Order: sequence, then C-alpha cells, then structure tokens
Amino acid sequence: MNTTIVSLTELTFTYLRRTSAALDEISLDIAPGTVTAIIGPAGAGKSTLCALLAGFMPQFFRGTVSGNALVDGVSPITESVQALLPHVTVVLSQASTQISGVCDTVAAEVGFALANMGVPVVDIRTRVAEALATMEIGHLADRSPFQLSGGQQQRMVIAAALALNPPVLVFDEPTAQLDPPTVAALGDTLRQLAASGKTIIVAEQHLDWVAAYADRVIVLENGRIHADGPPHTVIADAALALGRSYAYRLATYAQSQGIWLGTHAATTHAALVAGIDKDAALGQPTRPLSVERSPAGVLQCTSVQFAYPNGIPVLKDVDLTVYRGERVALLGRNGAGKSTLLRHFNGLLRPQSGVIALNGIPIGTRAPGMVAQQMSIVFQDVRNQLFAATVRAEVAYGPSLLQVSKAEQERRVTTALAICGLTSDADTHPYDLPVARRRLVATAAIMALESDIIALDEPTAGLDSISIDTLTQAMDAATRAGRAILLVTHDLNFCATHTDRVVLLAEGRIVLDAPWSALNDAQIAMLDAEVGLPLGFDVAQACGIAAGSALHSCVTAPAALR
Repeated sequence: MNTTIVSLTELTFTYLRRTSAALDEISLDIAPGTVTAIIGPAGAGKSTLCALLAGFMPQFFRGTVSGNALVDGVSPITESVQALLPHVTVVLSQASTQISGVCDTVAAEVGFALANMGVPVVDIRTRVAEALATMEIGHLADRSPFQLSGGQQQRMVIAAALALNPPVLVFDEPTAQLDPPTVAALGDTLRQLAASGKTIIVAEQHLDWVAAYADRVIVLENGRIHADGPPHTVIADAALALGRSYAYRLATYAQSQGIWLGTHAATTHAALVAGIDKDAALGQPTRPLSVERSPAGVLQCTSVQFAYPNGIPVLKDVDLTVYRGERVALLGRNGAGKSTLLRHFNGLLRPQSGVIALNGIPIGTRAPGMVAQQMSIVFQDVRNQLFAATVRAEVAYGPSLLQVSKAEQERRVTTALAICGLTSDADTHPYDLPVARRRLVATAAIMALESDIIALDEPTAGLDSISIDTLTQAMDAATRAGRAILLVTHDLNFCATHTDRVVLLAEGRIVLDAPWSALNDAQIAMLDAEVGLPLGFDVAQACGIAAGSALHSCVTAPAALR
C-alpha cells in the first residue's frame, strides 16, 4: 500500500517581480486518508501552496519553480490543470472566483466540471445530487448561483469539488464564509472522506476547527515549514506564537478562576467539558453594566420588508435600533438576510415597505454617498471596495469627498492607517498585500470616514490572530469616539468577546435581540438551534450549567476569551 500520496521535495516558488520566495524549500510527505491542516500568519504561503498543488503555478500565477512535487503520482508543476482534475481539486478562499458564469442554476454549476470531463449524464445527476445533499443546499438546486449569499456560494463550490470525487481535495480557508452549523458539518464530512481513503489538505486560520478535525498540523512562516505535528501539540505550543485557540484561552481563564481542573492545555471542546468543575462554589454573578443610550438611537429600522426580483422574500417586518457607542452582533445562517439588511442601512437597497432612519431622519431616496458620514460598510468581499494604486490613496478617497479641510482629511487618513496597522504599507498597492491585510485596508478606508455607525460584514474571515488583534483595536478606537459598530459575522467567539448585544435573524425575521450577558436558557436554546453557540456558552450547556448562575457567568465571561 502506498504510504504517500502528496510528496514535495525542496519545493520553492517565487512570484514574478518578487525577490523573496513565497514557498522556500518545502519538503513534506502526506499519507492518504488523512486531514492535514496548513496554518500560519498572513503571507506565510498557505494559499500559494494550495494553488500550486492544484497546478496553478506557474501556468496561471507566473513565477519560477524549483524542486519537485507529486500529487497522486502526477506533477502539478508540469501537468495542466485539466490533467490534474482526476487527481486533485482545490476550493479557493473566494467562492466567487470559482463560479463559471455560464450556468443558470446551482445544480448545473456543481456539475459543470463533470460535464466538461465527459462524465455520463446519469452519473453527473447522481453525483450532483449527492454533493448538494452533503452541503445541505439541495433546496437551492434551481436557484441562480448569483442569487446566493456569500456563504451559500461557498457551499456550492465545495459541493462542486466533492462531486468531482478526486483522491486529493485541497481547501483554502473553507470555513471563512460558512455559518457555524455548516462549519461543523464540513468538518464531519472531511473526516468521513478521510476515513474512506480521501486525502484532505486544508489551509485554515480557525484553530479550534483545526484542533477538532485535523490529524496533522503544518505551520508555515515566511514560506518555510516552521512546525509539523499533531494538533494538540502544535496549537498548544506558545513558542510558535500562533495566537491562542479559544478553547485554550477559556481553559486558561477557567483554571485561574478555579473552575477548570485540567492539568494540561485544552485545545478541544471535549477536553474543556471534561475539566470543568460543575460543583465550583462561586459568589453571585456580576450584574452587567448598564449602557447609556439616546432614546432614538443612531440607526432605526422599522417594519422593513424586501424581496429580490425573483420574488423570494428576504426581509420580513424587521425592527432594529442601534445606539451610539455600542457593538451589535447580527447573526444568522447563510441566506438569512444579514448582508441584504446591511445594504438597506446605507441606501444600496431600498425597502419595499418600512423605514430606515439615521439619527432620526429617514434616508428616503438619498444616494449611499450622501449618507456615508452617518453609515458605512466594509463588504464581505473587499475586492468590491479596493481600486486605488496605494493603500494611502485608498484610505484617503472617502475623506476627500467629504466637506472637511485638507488638514482634517490628513488627520483621518493617518489615524485610520495607524489603528489598522497599515502605516508601513501606506505606499504599497493593496493587491500586493496578503488577502487578510487587504481586508484591513478596506476597514481603514471606512474608519477614515468616521461615520456614526460602521458595519463590518464578516470582518474576521481569513484573518490571522495578529490581524484580529488589530481589528479589535480599530473597533475599540471607534466605540471610544462614540461610534456604533454593527458586526455581521459567523465568528461566534469573536462576537461573544467583542460585542455587547446579539441580534439573531432567521428566515428574514429578527427572532432574538438581547445583551449577551442577559441571555436566558430559552434564548440560548434558540441561538443554539439557529447558528450554534460561542464556546463558553456551549461548554456551559454541555455541563448543564444554568444561565444566570455565577458559574455560567464565569464560564461565558468575555474576559475568558480575550
């Protein structure tokens, strides 16, 4: 039996017009039937490695290659992508880049590559149906790929990869746009595929997901292998400076409070639950601090309804108020209407009934640019927002359109660059930066507007721990200045740590709106049923700890995850 299906020997790749190697003398062997996670900071070479394994270098991404690579006995360096398809398939981090653009339906898109490979129609239908069912999007089979949410598109391209059924599957940030139930289901699917003999390679920043589903973790840094071993060893190694997983953070905090009895670093949910002292004696729970709110709020959404031209209702009688200085997490499954709702707040979309008001004044038919000083958005796909030749020019564009002095424009740009950690990149082209830092560029450009309310759509997607810390500092600076932050995200742990209040959208309706610290058992159960729970809440539930108790407050305290 072959013990190696992927073999790299002193593999080096340098992009055209770059002086430093993106991959530098990488040597590794990967066994069939395993799940291998590739982790590391932004720019470490993770995406480059994924693309190279699928044959994209140097055919599509120009550069120089040295060393050797074999994937299922075929060289991804010398063979075409078409020749590699029966051997390896890759799912890239941006789903929109993998949509063919020629298919009218999701089912046709999932079967597109199979049709091009000459697979019999009856087999295509069977494989497409199985892949759609696996990714739980069978109900979207007849929908246009361009009528899907970002998360639904991600599920679709993963389904297309599964339908190809190659021996090696490569995923670049597969969980970035997915809701938590789908993230967990994907992990289970990949484990099942590995058990059937498939080889799974995943570039991922989500350390808790890696700890739960990977057999092996390889750490890249500056294009080189920095560490290689089992998840419980690599992720818990403080010397690697990966950023601590949420499980590790919670275990450390709980241990300091005397409620976790484990003797070693916990890296998984199961280890945390096993170590919690359910009989810990604690005082009364700390009462949450009251937040002073203006009666009207900075944003008011009243009885808003909306349907796209296909007639499918997306928003149904949505009522929401956001106040100055608060941070609100807007949660919901893929397709619940979160991004659609965001686009109503700055006039990109108009409600078919209902009213959107900023600072008490309905925005009516005002153009998005006219309300930018009051409301601004960082989109899920930041490529829709980046167009300037340098980072500084990108950040300066918005303030240049406002009626403020040159000195004030410069102050805003300098401040936004600093709080987003981009001062040293100010003269760099945004697309010469790693994807994670491009997201920070788009965030800085919005922060420079100094709007009353700033909406961030999936702000942590693909970010490494350093970039997430930078994002947190930028949010802190905005709320200290009295601005409101509205987070649309699937990152439940980040939300529970860095927002005050949770709003849950389900099938276009708001079904939950409460402070995290005031959630009762029924509300926690509702949240769990829709999107899952942040780690602390999940551990408390698994341990049977009642909401409102001192122990529940201690286990779920935001300080535990910071």
